[in-house]
Amino acid sequence: MRIGDVVMRSCAVILVCMAVMAACEAPTSHGVAVSKVNHPRPGNIKRQGLSDAKGGPAGENTGKPVETAKKGSTLDPANGVVVIIAAIILMYASHRAIRPPYLDMSSGSAEAQAYEETAEAGEMQLQTTFMFVVVASCSLMLIFYFMSAMAVLITILFSFIAALALGALVYPYVDAWTDNKYSREVEIPWLGPIPVLFFVLLPFCAAVVLGWLITKSWILNNILAISLIIFFLTSVRLSSLKVASCLLILAFFYDIFWVFISSHIFGQNVMVKVATGLDVPIKILVPLFFSTGDSTQFTLIGLGDIVLPGLLLCFAMRFDDSKGISFPSATGYFAATMIGYCVGLSICEFVVGTFHLAQPAMIYLVPGTLIPFAYIAQSRGELGEAWEGLTGVSHQRLGGGIDFP
Repeated sequence: MRIGDVVMRSCAVILVCMAVMAACEAPTSHGVAVSKVNHPRPGNIKRQGLSDAKGGPAGENTGKPVETAKKGSTLDPANGVVVIIAAIILMYASHRAIRPPYLDMSSGSAEAQAYEETAEAGEMQLQTTFMFVVVASCSLMLIFYFMSAMAVLITILFSFIAALALGALVYPYVDAWTDNKYSREVEIPWLGPIPVLFFVLLPFCAAVVLGWLITKSWILNNILAISLIIFFLTSVRLSSLKVASCLLILAFFYDIFWVFISSHIFGQNVMVKVATGLDVPIKILVPLFFSTGDSTQFTLIGLGDIVLPGLLLCFAMRFDDSKGISFPSATGYFAATMIGYCVGLSICEFVVGTFHLAQPAMIYLVPGTLIPFAYIAQSRGELGEAWEGLTGVSHQRLGGGIDFP
C-alpha cells in the first residue's frame, strides 16, 4: 500500500477514535445538557437552556453565545430535520462506500478489483474494536489532564483531517467535471504518486477550513462535519455482524461509564470537562425553526451518533449486495437497519426535545440498528453468515434503483 494510502487510513483511525469519544451527551451540574462535540469554553456558554438529544450550547467565536432550546420550549421541527439529514448522509455514504462515484464497478472491472483490495485493507477486525475503545479512553484522559495543550493539538489535527476529508468528498466530481485533465500523478517523496488535482483542490479546502477557524460559521462547520463522516465511512468498514455488535455494544457501555460513572472515580465528569474544552467540527448544527429571543438557537447531532451506527449500515448494504438485493429495495437489510436508526434517533429527539432530559443517543441507536438486522438475518436463516462476515464472498455489483453519481 502506498504511504499516501497509509496517511489516509491513519486519519480515518484517528477520526473513529474521536467518534467514539463524541458518541453521546451528558448533563452538567448546572442542569444543562452538554454535548461531547463542538463546544465553546465555559465562559462563552449562556447557561439558560437545555440541549436537544445530541448536546448542548454550541458556541461560535463571534462574540455572541449560541444557544440550544430553552427549558420549557416545545418540540421543534428542527429535531425532525436532524433525523432527515442524518438519514440522507448515511444513505449517500453507504452507497458511495460500495459504489464510488465515476468508477467502473462492474463485475471483473480492474477498477472494481483495485477498489475492493484497498477497501479490504481498511476492514475493522474484532480485536480492533477493543483497541479503538481503549485508545479513545486514553485520549479522553490525556485531554482531561492536559486540556490546554491537547485542545491546540486536536484543533490542528482536525483542521488537517477536515481539509483532507473535504478534498476526498469533492475529488471525483471535480475530476469528472474537468474531464480528467488533472488526473496525472506526480511522485512526491515519502507519499508516493499524488494526482495533480489534489494540489488544485488544496487551496479551496484550506480556505474552507481557515474560514471555519476564523468565523466558526455553523454552515462551514456542517460542511466539514459531513465531509468527515463520509470520509470515515468510505475509509473504514466492518467485516461482519460480529464486529459491528462488538463495536456498538462497547461504545454503548463506554458512554455510560464516562458520562455517569467517571465523576465518582476522577472527581469530575470527564466527558463534560473534555467537551467544554474542545472546539472541533464533529457535530452538525440545525437552527431551530421557532427560536425565542434575539439569538439563533440550534439543535445538533454529534459525529459519533452518525458514524458508529453508519458502519453497520454500510455493512448492511454490502450484505444486500452479496445477496443480489438492489438498492434501495425495501426487503433489504439496509432498509430495515435504516428504519431502525431513524426510529431510534426520532425517539431520542422526541424525549429530549419534549422533556429536556439529556441522555446518550446510543441507548436508542444501538438496539435500533442491531435488532432489525439480526431479526431479519435470523428469520432468513442467514444470521450465521452475517455473523462471520463477507470474507471470500463474491459480490454482486449494485444495479438499478437510486444511483448517486
